[in-house]
Amino acid sequence: MRVADTFTNNPVAAVQWPFPVGVPISSGFGPHDSPGGIGSTDHKGVDFTPGEGTIIQSIADGVVREVVPNDNGGLGVHVIVDHVVDGQAVSSVYGHMLTGSIEVEEGQVIKVTQALGRVGNTGTSTGAHLHLEIRLDGTTPVDPFAWLEANAG
Repeated sequence: MRVADTFTNNPVAAVQWPFPVGVPISSGFGPHDSPGGIGSTDHKGVDFTPGEGTIIQSIADGVVREVVPNDNGGLGVHVIVDHVVDGQAVSSVYGHMLTGSIEVEEGQVIKVTQALGRVGNTGTSTGAHLHLEIRLDGTTPVDPFAWLEANAG
C-alpha cells in the first residue's frame, strides 16, 4: 500500500484528484494478482482507500454519461463522467460506490470537485474503496495515477 500524498489540489485547477487530500492506495493500474481470486488480474484503474462513506469528487467538469445505482457485480454502484481535457475526450469511472449515495443523474452537467457519491464496497470488491478509471476517448484505459499526476493542477 502507498499513499497518494504527493498531490495538493489547486482549488482553481481544471483537473483535480477525486479527494481533496492524499489517501491510501491499495492497488495500482495494470496486471497483478487478484485479491481472493475475485477481481480482475488486468486492473484497469487505481484503488483509493480513504474509508467507507468518504465523498468522491469529480476530477473535472463534464457530463454524467452513466449512473448505475444497483449492485450487480463488477463495478457495482458506479458513475461514468465524460470530460474534455486539453481538447481530448476523457472519461472517468468511479466504481464500488456506497449504495444509495449517488448524487448525480445521467445527462447532468457537473463541475470539477462536485460530489458524485461516497466510497463503498459494492460489486466485485474485497473492501471499501474507490476504483477510479481514466479512459481516453471514452474507451482506452490509462494509468489514472500517472494521468492525474500529469494533468491535475
